[in-house]
Amino acid sequence: MTITIEKNVPMPQRTRLPELPFGEMEVGDSFLVPLQMQDSQSVASLRQRVSRFQRRNEPKKFSTVKSEGGMRVFRVE
Repeated sequence: MTITIEKNVPMPQRTRLPELPFGEMEVGDSFLVPLQMQDSQSVASLRQRVSRFQRRNEPKKFSTVKSEGGMRVFRVE
């Protein structure tokens, strides 16, 4: 296998989500992240951020749900 070096290939834009208020939420609270549902990379990025926060801040639990205008994040525990 041969790997070729290519020049002047633009780097793709990374998904950047704003700071999310996980730590300020109480059970029953939610917030909407305005995302295009066709942008699967942004949806995956949001879900990964939620998952990472849950692992580091047990026993807090969150749920993400597709909603009109984006993804809604709920604090469930």
